[in-house]
Amino acid sequence: MTAPLAEERLTRILDLIARHGTLRTTAITEQLGVSGATARRDLDVLAQRGLVRKVHGGATLVSQDQQYRDRQQQERPAKAALARAAVTLLEPGQTVYLDAGTTARQVALALRGTPTLTRTLRVVTHAVDVAYELNGECHLYVVGGETYGSTYSLTGPDALETIARYSYDVFVAGCTSIDPARGLTNSNIVEARQKTAVMRQARRTVLVADHGKWGHAGFATFARLGDVDTWVTDTAPAGARAAFEEAGARVVEAEPA
Repeated sequence: MTAPLAEERLTRILDLIARHGTLRTTAITEQLGVSGATARRDLDVLAQRGLVRKVHGGATLVSQDQQYRDRQQQERPAKAALARAAVTLLEPGQTVYLDAGTTARQVALALRGTPTLTRTLRVVTHAVDVAYELNGECHLYVVGGETYGSTYSLTGPDALETIARYSYDVFVAGCTSIDPARGLTNSNIVEARQKTAVMRQARRTVLVADHGKWGHAGFATFARLGDVDTWVTDTAPAGARAAFEEAGARVVEAEPA
């Protein structure tokens, strides 16, 4: 048996835990063909991401609601600062596609704080929580589809079909991680496809992602560095700014929270 690559392995472990509720480390070693040390390290990574809770001899799945609440609390002031910087890149009267995720929700909250701009915008989103925050604040369009609970988003064929009908001035995008070779990646292939579909219809893409996303590769690539027009971050790591600028993207560092 050939052992899967790291992110693919993490995804498969999550699938196994979701299927069984609780999974022992020995089951991971048997089904994925990895060592016990590798299995324990993988569970450590998943626990650090708030996706599982470690128990004696293995791990159990954290509920999707708890995952989302945990991510909302992680570095909230920093995410709010990124969101405020992203909003300054928007112009009155634009059609803005706003991604799903906790950072996107912070962008929605930042938009609520700039009503003079926000009232002129047409905002399209597939995120239920983003739609909730912006209801009554702008011209709001919600893309329908099947719910994907861990990001409060609506996904699937219906969503892709709706996205393809329209054009967007700006796509405010998030990601799971950024790899200089693989580009922008996401942990879920369904959402990755949705992000790619929006980028095809958008004139500009503004990526909002903190420095911790740099240097890691998620399961599914949805864009290359050169597909991004602007990267909004906190402090760009060494080499990251150069990589984006060489690819033709502008880098904006947000003011500290």
